[in-house]
Amino acid sequence: MTEAAADLVIVECAEHESVEIDTALWLNSDHHLVLNSEIDGRDILRANFRKGALRLQATSYVGVIPLNDRVIVRVKPRVPIANLTRMVIETGHDVLALSTFREYSSRGTADDWAMDIFADALLDYLDELLDAGMMRSYERCEDEGHFPHGRIDFTQTMQRFAARGVPNKAAYSWFERTVDIPANRCIKAAMEVVHAYLTKSKAKPRRGDRAKIARLAGQLLAFEEVGEDTGYRFLDDPVVLGLTPLPDPRAYYRSALDLSVVILRGAGISLDLGGTGVRLSSLLIDTNKLFENFVRISLAKHAARQNWPVEVLDGNAEGRVDLYDVPDPLPSPLGTPLKALASLDPGKAQPDIVVRGLDRNFRLIAEVKNTVHGKNSKAEDVLPDRDEVEQAVTYALRYGLNFALLIHPWIKGKKGLVYVGRVRSVDVYDYRLDLSKDEGTDEALADMALTVAGLAGLPAGQPPISA
Repeated sequence: MTEAAADLVIVECAEHESVEIDTALWLNSDHHLVLNSEIDGRDILRANFRKGALRLQATSYVGVIPLNDRVIVRVKPRVPIANLTRMVIETGHDVLALSTFREYSSRGTADDWAMDIFADALLDYLDELLDAGMMRSYERCEDEGHFPHGRIDFTQTMQRFAARGVPNKAAYSWFERTVDIPANRCIKAAMEVVHAYLTKSKAKPRRGDRAKIARLAGQLLAFEEVGEDTGYRFLDDPVVLGLTPLPDPRAYYRSALDLSVVILRGAGISLDLGGTGVRLSSLLIDTNKLFENFVRISLAKHAARQNWPVEVLDGNAEGRVDLYDVPDPLPSPLGTPLKALASLDPGKAQPDIVVRGLDRNFRLIAEVKNTVHGKNSKAEDVLPDRDEVEQAVTYALRYGLNFALLIHPWIKGKKGLVYVGRVRSVDVYDYRLDLSKDEGTDEALADMALTVAGLAGLPAGQPPISA
C-alpha cells in the first residue's frame, strides 16, 4: 500500500477507503494531527478507528493530497470513471487546488477552468524566474566605421575600404548580451495570452482577477526588451521544446517553458491520475458533486437538443419545493389543534434532478448518488442503499409522483434501468450509468436520456415546442 521515496511516503487508496499509515507520520507527541494547513478543516481525510487500529479514511475527493511534508496520499476514484477531464470541463465543476506539485498531462482545449489554473501556475513560475534572473545569450553584431571595437574583420575591411583607398574605416563585429531569445519570446507570448484571458469582458468578473492582472503587468515590464514573434517561430526552437537541455544554472526555466507551450497551443488538462506532462498544482475533485452535476447537465443538454417540452432543474435550487404542508384544519389527536412546526419552517424537498413540464407539472425526480453498493458482494445485482431509497420515495410522494428514480455509476451486473420494487404506491427504479470507458460515454448518456424520457412520459420522437 505504501512506498517510500527518501523521507517521503506515498500512500495509494481509493475514495472512501481507509488506509493505515504509521501514526508517527501524522500525529505529534501530544496526539494532535500534523496536517497541511490547506487541508486542515476540510472534509478531505478523516481519522477513525477500524478493527482496533487508528486509520485515515479518504472522502469523496480524488487527486493527490499532501497530508504533510512527510506523507502524500494519492486517492483514485472508487468507481471506474475514465472521463474526469471531460466531466469537469462540461460541468464547470470547481476544482480545489493545493500547493503541492504533481504531473498532469495536457490534452484537449484550454477551457476557462484550465486557464484559471494555467494563469495561477504561470504567475508563480514567473516570480521564481525573475528572482533567479532572466536567461540571456550573446548575439553577434556587425558594423563599420571610423571607431571600430570588438573584432576587426580584415577580409571585409580590405575589400570595402583599403582596396578603395579609405584608410580610416574598418568593418568589425562584437557580441552583446540580450534577453531577446526564443525562450523568453515564448514565455512573453504566453503571458500575453493569459493577460488577454484575464482582461476579456465578463458579465461577472471573478474575484482576484484584478490582483492577477496587476501582478502580470509588473512581470511583463521585466520582458519589455523581449521582442514579439506573432508567428510563434520560437515553437520550433529545440530549447523551447525541451529537445536541447537548458544550461544547469537556468534549469528553473523548464517549468515556465513547458507551461507556456501548453498555453500557446491551447491545450487543456487531463485529470486522469498518473499522467505525465506539465507540472501544475495538485488538483482535488469532489466526485460526489461532479457526478451529480454531470448527469444533470447531460440530461439538460439532451432535452434541449431533442426539444423536450420540459425543464431539467436542480432540485437544490430552482427545482425545490416545501417538504411539509400545514393542513387546515390542524389535527387534534388530543382534543385541541396542535400547532405545526412547519408553519415556521416548512423544510425543503431537494431532489438532485427535477423534470418539470411547461405546464408546471412535475414529470420526474431523480436522486443521483456516486455510491458503490454491492462492489464486494458475490451477487451480481444488489439493492440500493436503504437511506437513498427512503429519501427518493419521500421526494416522489412530495412531488405527487408514483415512482422514484435513483441514478448510480455502474459497477457490475446489469447496466441501464433496473426495477427495484414498490414501496406502497411508489415504484423504485435504479439506473446504472456506465462511465468506465471514454469511447462509450456519449452512447451511455443518450441511453440514459431516452430512459428518463420514457419514465417522464415523453415520446422518443417528441416534436419541437414551437410545433
